[in-house]
Order: sequence, then C-alpha cells, then structure tokens
Amino acid sequence: MKNIIIAILSLNFSFSDQNDILKNKVDSIMSSSIRQKAFPGAQIVVLKDGEEIINKSYGYHTYDSLHVVTNNSIYDLASITKPTAGAFALMSLFEDDLIDINFPLSNYIKYFKNTRVGKTKVIDYLQHISGIRAWIPFHKTTKKNNGDFKKKTLSSIYKKRFNIKLTDSLYLYKNYKKEIYKQIKNTNFIEGDTVLYSGLFYYLIPEIVKTLSGDSFDSYLEKIYKSVGLKSMVFNPLKKFRLNEIVPTEDDNFFRNFQIHGVVHDEGAAMMNGVSANAGLFSTASDLSKFYQIFLEGGRDDKNQIIGSDVVKFFTEYDNENQNFYRGLGFDKPKPRYDIKNCTYSKYVSDSSYGHSGYTGTFFWVDPEHKLIYVFLSNRVYDSRENRKISELNIRTNIHDLIYENLVDLESDIYF
Repeated sequence: MKNIIIAILSLNFSFSDQNDILKNKVDSIMSSSIRQKAFPGAQIVVLKDGEEIINKSYGYHTYDSLHVVTNNSIYDLASITKPTAGAFALMSLFEDDLIDINFPLSNYIKYFKNTRVGKTKVIDYLQHISGIRAWIPFHKTTKKNNGDFKKKTLSSIYKKRFNIKLTDSLYLYKNYKKEIYKQIKNTNFIEGDTVLYSGLFYYLIPEIVKTLSGDSFDSYLEKIYKSVGLKSMVFNPLKKFRLNEIVPTEDDNFFRNFQIHGVVHDEGAAMMNGVSANAGLFSTASDLSKFYQIFLEGGRDDKNQIIGSDVVKFFTEYDNENQNFYRGLGFDKPKPRYDIKNCTYSKYVSDSSYGHSGYTGTFFWVDPEHKLIYVFLSNRVYDSRENRKISELNIRTNIHDLIYENLVDLESDIYF
C-alpha cells in the first residue's frame, strides 16, 4: 500500500512538473513575441480532459503599456465568428429540423432565386467548396472615384435614414444591406475542384436565422450563450461592457478613419450594424474555451443540453472521398498534408480535430481524440493590419506543438 501511494505521488509530481515546463516555455514565447511587437497583448487558455492547464494573459491593450491585459479582457474574434456563431446557429436550426443543409440557399432567402448564388447548396457554402468569390470590399462602394463618400450612402451626422453608426461622425444608410446582397447576388464564381475559403455566405446567415426562428441572429445566439454562463460572448459589446474592458484593434486610415475600439474590426460586418456571421462576435478566451468544452462534453454543460452530440460530430467531422474537400461544416479541419507555412494548427493534431483562426490574431483548436482545447486571442492588427509577425514567427503554431509535446503521449509516426 505504501509503495502504491509513493507511485501515485510520483505520478502527480510528474504531471505537475510537466505542466510547469509547458507554462515556462509558453511564457518565454509570449514574452519574446511581445518584445518583437507581434501583438501588444494576448490571452491563452489550454484545457486538457476538462481541466484548465493554462489560463493566462500577457502584455497590454496597446504598445504604450498603459492598460494591462487581464483574463477578463474582451477580444474581437474576427472569423472565429463563422464557426462559433454562424455554423453553430445553423447547427441549432438543423437539430430542430428547421433547415436542410442539402437544400439550395434560395429555399431560405428568396432574393437569390434563379441565380447561381441561390442554386448553390447550403452545405457547399459551409464547406467552402461552392467556388464563390472569397470576399468583396463592400466599403469601397460607398465612395466616389475621387475618394469622397457618396451622399446617398453615408452621412456625417445621425439621421433616420442614416442610422447605422460606424463612428461618432459617420453613419451608414439604414438599408445598405440591400446593396451588400446585390453585390453578393451578382458576384462571380471560380470553377474547379478545390476549396476556396469565402465569407460571403456568412453575411446571409443572419437572415436565414431570422426567417426560420423568428428571432434576430444576435438575440438567438446570445440567449444560448447566456444560458451556459458565457457572459462575454456578444455582438456589439459596448451595449454591455465598458470600453476599457475591450481590447482595441486597428487604427483605420482608409474607411472609418478612427481607432477601432469596442466595435467590429471587419468593415463588412460593421456595415451590417455589427451583426454578421462572417465577423462581429466578441469574447474572452475563457468563455470561448468553455463554449468548445461543451462540444467535447456531448453538447451540454452541467445543466443544459445546448446542442446534440450527433450534430456536433456531423458538423465537425464531416468528410468527403475527395481529398480536396477537407473542411468540416463551418469548421477548419487538418489538411491532407501538413505544411507549417499554410497551417496555424500543430503538426500533432488528430484527424477528428477542428478549429478556426481569425484575422485579428485569434485562433482556437479542439481535439476530441486527446480531449484538448487551445485558445489564443490577441489583437495583432493593432495598430495596423500590415503587422504579420504572428504568422511569420509561427507563434500560435509553436505553442500548439508545445502543448501536445507536454500534455499528450505522442506516437512516433506523427505525419509531417
């Protein structure tokens, strides 16, 4: 009995020591990254077997080192909105038999009837295999050829006809969504048997949700988030939080011409009044990790079943015989061949794993096989989107590798 106790104590010490080694290595990478100005600050959360191994914030909101980042700091998730809000909303509708993702888009938005956009199946958009154009710079249609704003699109003061606030001195025409829809309707498709990542379909998901549920996109989702205690996961965070609780992003010098803070960084989402499935969701890293821990727990927390385990599996493990179509339904999956130049995730991830990255410097990855969750939130676009050091230095990927090397028993034949 004494020997067994000693063995258990030794095992506990080894786990503890291994965690300390991991934390020290992550601290070193983060300190170096901030010194090199890859981002002013960040938060990292690591969950293993439901246990919080790391939950730590680094640096400051800005490079002036005035406002320390805390674990309660709220970040613009950027394209992490796609799986966490857009795909998740469709998962919920799918579970309630309100949507058939094998139906064409025009079944749910009549505006696109008899168009290539409308004839394309919802499932093809979710997998990014529709061939639709990657993105449209909607903000450019608000300007004349000489660079001045068009009078019928923007106003310097609030009016009933111009009630979408972009800044304190810039208001968008209230029905501008029609112009966004028109541009998507008339956009081009790229032909070919390949994956083309596109955010255009995600501008349309809020209307699908409104049509099928009777509730607005943000209200529909925030009710679910709130039911499981995710208080920071919201759209338009200034409606609930103080400005100094939210991490700033870019100093926009080409459209809104102000320091973006407390509002969505993505221009298109801003023109949708901050509510889009393409971008617009804000959260702490803690809440984001809790959300995806629910996925690992079969779609439920201690009290609530928010989504069926079979639905989670279907959307996150969706597979095709064609290896070019490697994505899940709204979620990134490991590519057929790993290439660190084109992969934000670790080389050690399992085939069942899934996640997504965001333009503002955000990333999450869930590995069901190893019961592992990694969340990395930063504001690398402060104060300019031209700062690409986070990718050039492979910061998120290197930390992800360390997590596996220290927390997972790795096989010797890991692919490279």
